[in-house]
Amino acid sequence: MANEGDLKVLAQFESEVEASIVKGMLSANGIEAGVLLRGSDKGMWRVVVKPEDFDDAEQLLNTPIEEDDDEE
Repeated sequence: MANEGDLKVLAQFESEVEASIVKGMLSANGIEAGVLLRGSDKGMWRVVVKPEDFDDAEQLLNTPIEEDDDEE
């Protein structure tokens, strides 16, 4: 992963688990991501990506999950 100063914050979460799920989804789609903790009181977990991956990562994050209609 790039130097922290070279990264863009894609999203932030109160839960490390949520941030890790997003990181895993991005990784599964070929986008390198990291999870950083900010703030010691409540803690905000930030998912960060390289600037050149930001637009693709944002699109993936905002794509609705389609349900499978084949189940009957």
